[in-house]
Amino acid sequence: MSTLLPLTPRIFVPADLVPTAVLHLGVLAHVDAGKTTLTEQLLHHAGVVDRPGRVDHGDTVTDADDIERRRGITIRAAVVSFELHRADGGSVAVNLLDTPGHADFVAEVERSLGVLDAAILVISAVEGVQPQTRMLIRALERLGLPFLVVVNKIDRAGARGLELLAELDAAMTGRTIALTAPAALGSRDAHPAPRTGDQLLADIADAVEDHEPGIVRAFLEEREVDLTAVTAAVGRQTAAGRLHPVLHTAALTGVGIAELVDAVVTYLPAVSPAAGGLLRARAFRVGRDGSGHRLVHVRVDSGCVQARDRLTVHHHDRWGGRGVLEEQVTGSAVLEGSRLRDGPVHAGQIGVLRGLVRAAVGDGLGVLEPGEAAWHFPPPGLEAVIRPADPARRADLHRALLELADADPLIDVRIDEGESEIAVSLYGEVQREVLGTRLAEEFGIDTEFLPTRVVHVERPAAAGEARRDSASGNAQVGLLLEPAAPGSGARYVMGVERGNLLPAFHTAVEATVHQQLRRGLQGWRVVDCVVTLVHGRFHAATPSAGEFRRLAAEALRAALRQAGTMLCAPWSRIEVRMPEAALPGALALLVDMGGTPAEITAANGGATLLADLATERIDLYERRVPDLTSGLGTFLAEPAGYAPVG
Repeated sequence: MSTLLPLTPRIFVPADLVPTAVLHLGVLAHVDAGKTTLTEQLLHHAGVVDRPGRVDHGDTVTDADDIERRRGITIRAAVVSFELHRADGGSVAVNLLDTPGHADFVAEVERSLGVLDAAILVISAVEGVQPQTRMLIRALERLGLPFLVVVNKIDRAGARGLELLAELDAAMTGRTIALTAPAALGSRDAHPAPRTGDQLLADIADAVEDHEPGIVRAFLEEREVDLTAVTAAVGRQTAAGRLHPVLHTAALTGVGIAELVDAVVTYLPAVSPAAGGLLRARAFRVGRDGSGHRLVHVRVDSGCVQARDRLTVHHHDRWGGRGVLEEQVTGSAVLEGSRLRDGPVHAGQIGVLRGLVRAAVGDGLGVLEPGEAAWHFPPPGLEAVIRPADPARRADLHRALLELADADPLIDVRIDEGESEIAVSLYGEVQREVLGTRLAEEFGIDTEFLPTRVVHVERPAAAGEARRDSASGNAQVGLLLEPAAPGSGARYVMGVERGNLLPAFHTAVEATVHQQLRRGLQGWRVVDCVVTLVHGRFHAATPSAGEFRRLAAEALRAALRQAGTMLCAPWSRIEVRMPEAALPGALALLVDMGGTPAEITAANGGATLLADLATERIDLYERRVPDLTSGLGTFLAEPAGYAPVG
């Protein structure tokens, strides 16, 4: 029996048409909050595993990567499928993603959120709301994802109970409502006690008063309150992101898991998939099987995909550029539990597709809904030169890095042509350590990293146009380079009739344009531009595709020289929380470093500073925070794009 409010199923189409509702659910947390342990308990409760794995034992289902097991952190989002039963006899098919918790892998979290319907946010009852927690809350709110909050580790010494709600409310725009209260807090006997009666109803009425006037009116007039209606109201406000139910667990021993499952099927918005219609799917992970074959993990929202299908891929690169590709599926498998079974992938399911050569994380497959955009997260603003311990393995290192970058579009590998060095983009030290370990264990390549340095980009300063003809006059290419909006990437447009050139010539020109944009006039990638093929012709004797590549390269370099480029450096958005007395010093240091305050708030003796700061100065500022705040401050930074230098 549920210990929560009575269950009111909230299915968006009649249950007799589609018998099983689907919920794509994520589990998010700051490091060491017990996220993976909680996930294992959910899988045990659902019957996926006979016993829950433990991070310290290295036998968890979702942390399948050996490196993840040893480090005790989740690096890449893992997926498991299972079924939960509702009180009305129906069921919810859950596709559960266990996402990364470390700040260095925040981009992986952002991509994982793109395939979710809802989330469980886990915080530690001891540490409470951490900087990474606030980052996750902002990401959830930015995407409009409903989420429950689980206060875990209530059995640990120093655990706090309902007083954590004030910290949570301060970190989010929505309201929290505790459905359980921890009893025997901080002891081995700790457990969640269900909150019932007038106090719970009063808290709910207060939290939903602006949007559920009927519930509030009945409570204030001391009339009998329909608990089923209250449950439905909590569900509606949770789905709208205005309310976040809070539960308490001791996940290591499984305490509170049953109550959490009740809350998941009661309050989070499961949907019924569109079984028919055109294919609409999203790629959210790229990996490889034991034979090295490329595997693209997809969520299918409508239609079906299977072997031999030809797909339209709405592709984008890590710099925001977009294009449309055609790809052939050579094999497909559907996720059942933690295993894959060969066969078609239907709406509502998670599957794996083979044969897709260019489809990347975040790409849409099939049709896009009106207004649906590709995922884009600012790439890292830092990079490090990486060298093999054995110089003879430089080519092997480059190939290995390209394979890893294929799985993670936020790893950018480039050759510094001036110094003939291999450089790789990075978010932080943990990511660098993990990358080095993977290169050693998966590819047998020992490496060393040089100190990190700032990644610049170039933007066109104006428009430029150039045309180049072959010596014999049988091939002609004209390109127009124009500036575009910041953050829009680099886009190629075919501005001539397709019949003017053979398909191989079009492919050669487009590929050359993107290759040439990797190194601008000042040695950095050219972004935020549109390159249009404004002239393209060929005559007998038919030229080669190589000739069109040469002409396109020459025309683009000439157009770049005519336009000129602006050098741009990465900036980050920082958040510093501190005692109010520390605010003047934090502001003064920010201004000295060339930063710009964006928002300052102060309340109850504390202050929060939001500001923009050059990425190259982030490390120095962060190192000063403990001194500025007497050790009481917290610091958080996220990539925020690029700005012109000087």
